[in-house]
Amino acid sequence: MNAPATSAAADDDLIATLFHLPPDAKCLPVADLAARLRDRIGPVEAGQSVITRPGHRLVARLVPAPLAALVGEFREPSLIADAVLRYSRARGEEPLEILDDAFDALATLIEGRMLVPADADGTGAPSPEPSLGAGQDFAGYEILSLVRSLDDTELYKARDPDGRTAALKIARDDRLETAAILVHEAAILDHLGGRDSPAYYGQGVEGGRAWVAMRWCDGIPIASAAQQSRASRDPASLHRLVWKLFLAYSRLHRAGVLHGDIHPGNILLGDDGRVLILDFGAAVRLGQAVNPPRGGIPHFHDPAMARAMLDLKMPPPATFASEQYALCVLAYLLVTGLFPMPGSAVQEDLLRQIAERPPLPFAERGIPAWPAAEAVLTRGLAKDPAKRFHSIAGLARAWTAAAPWRVRQPRRGRPSNGDRALNRLIEDLRTLTPSPRRGEGWGEGVLSPKLPVGARAALPNQPLHNAWLALRAGIILEDPEILAAAAILVGRAGTGWAARSLAGLVARARSDPYGETKAIKAFLAEAEKLGPKDPELLPALLAAARMLDGIAGRRVDGAPLARWAAERIDAALAAPVKSGSREAMLSAYAALALGRARAMPWPEGLEPRLDALRAARKGNIWLWSEASFAFARPLYQAMTLAMPLPADPAAQGFALLRLHQLTGGMQWVEAARKLVAPAPESPLMALLMLELKAPERAVLPWFGLAELLAD
Repeated sequence: MNAPATSAAADDDLIATLFHLPPDAKCLPVADLAARLRDRIGPVEAGQSVITRPGHRLVARLVPAPLAALVGEFREPSLIADAVLRYSRARGEEPLEILDDAFDALATLIEGRMLVPADADGTGAPSPEPSLGAGQDFAGYEILSLVRSLDDTELYKARDPDGRTAALKIARDDRLETAAILVHEAAILDHLGGRDSPAYYGQGVEGGRAWVAMRWCDGIPIASAAQQSRASRDPASLHRLVWKLFLAYSRLHRAGVLHGDIHPGNILLGDDGRVLILDFGAAVRLGQAVNPPRGGIPHFHDPAMARAMLDLKMPPPATFASEQYALCVLAYLLVTGLFPMPGSAVQEDLLRQIAERPPLPFAERGIPAWPAAEAVLTRGLAKDPAKRFHSIAGLARAWTAAAPWRVRQPRRGRPSNGDRALNRLIEDLRTLTPSPRRGEGWGEGVLSPKLPVGARAALPNQPLHNAWLALRAGIILEDPEILAAAAILVGRAGTGWAARSLAGLVARARSDPYGETKAIKAFLAEAEKLGPKDPELLPALLAAARMLDGIAGRRVDGAPLARWAAERIDAALAAPVKSGSREAMLSAYAALALGRARAMPWPEGLEPRLDALRAARKGNIWLWSEASFAFARPLYQAMTLAMPLPADPAAQGFALLRLHQLTGGMQWVEAARKLVAPAPESPLMALLMLELKAPERAVLPWFGLAELLAD
């Protein structure tokens, strides 16, 4: 139940004040949240809950089950001591120990206004309602509509006395600190003159409430503009958008102002194509005696800020270098749709990643590699501020040189024999027509018995292998006909857990939640039959990880599958095994795969098993690259790069593509291309040729991976 110590609001005596959980505050078990929200939170310990309160600036808090139960004692106004006493008596626990464990966590909730002092009538103030309605007058401005209502300010779209449309920000009450922020913001806007920010209209106090007015800016959030460019697969448009962003902040910095609150919601792409920076309440003007305290959204904190928060120290002042870091986080997010680090709902874990973990290559996130752009962003995201660009102007110049149209495109020659053979194979899959050509017998879902394959590349269940090839072809080529063929082929692959796992992936690719749910139930029915020593159990866990990866946000309940997998992998990691054995490697990889799929937290027994494998110099590229992703330890990446490539040429090609995803280096892709034979002479080689069309998304089928890990 421990939480980091924090300074509670100085105005509240934590011992003598009655505190109350407001009616609008929600304490919800994570298990009860929608799948999309659970995925955003990530894997959590059993019984954890989320406490949130609409209309407040602080993010939701993730709390363990005991703290959630203790917070429930404040549904009625209560002293902290009384709430702890009731909680401990109900559970037969020692009150002083509970108070010692929970005090810092309760103080954090009080400071974040999740717990509030009870009013005279015994209740806490609910979330704020808008104080003005359309058509009302405020300081000469006609209110048109509410834009946002927070606990300290309201933002309205309004019309000024001259008929201009304005954004009107009003303090909710007469608090001096809120008024000071609005006066400060007005001074910043007036200083900037409206080039990359809203033009300043005026500021004052009406009825004891401070206000500031500025030009209303039409446009769309910069994140929406980036999403449109990503959806249309237009890297040139993304590049221009980020370039405009950098230029706007370069001019801001030249004006001697740090924004102080960089995140997508504060940046607009105007209808005229300009990037506009909004909300200067936290801005810092160089040379000004008093500036707002540093804040912002944790994802955009720089490493120095993250380390200070982890060490419970005062935040360091904002600098040009810290702002550059936040800008590069935003640029990475705009280009990829993802943050540079995997992220976590637990703030301490997120801050630790910011302080210690390097940004992930695009290819590791399934995004096409863009080496020049990644190099620029990686420098801007350096942990050491001295290694970043000297200014945002320098960052913008480097970004200009990373334009996609500057990349020399390879010449397109005549299709090779391998290309022609792969194209014929794909057509056979699309139509399910038999092919008499030697080495291409993929028709009717049965491989030619004369097809030469490596000893480890062969599949006992050839229809299953064909269905996998059809699934990947349908996904990579975005071809619904091939996906339909995959559904037919998987139906011929039997009824065991292996075929059911693939049926679930095919149903997902075809946007069929009913079929996916049915496949998961069928998989579980078969997998439940596997005992703890069954040699098929660990491969089944690999299949479960693949089914769970990306399941959140869909109308599919993956919780029973996640529970089954978590129980089995915990038992597998607890079981003593010979270091370097098949069981040791498969159990470690399965745990890593399930953690990446956000099906469970990293198990406690995982790192000791990895340490034992490292000491024995066992494993392969797949195992150690997953360990590197999970824990970001340079030693694990070094182990990955030190592992020998598989002997089978096709498996070797997949290993090279995994190295590309781990490092972002294109040399690995080029090396894999050289391995592709003039014609696909094995199922795995044909699959490799197909995956080379999108190397950042290449995956080795779980059944091939199980074989390689067992070598």
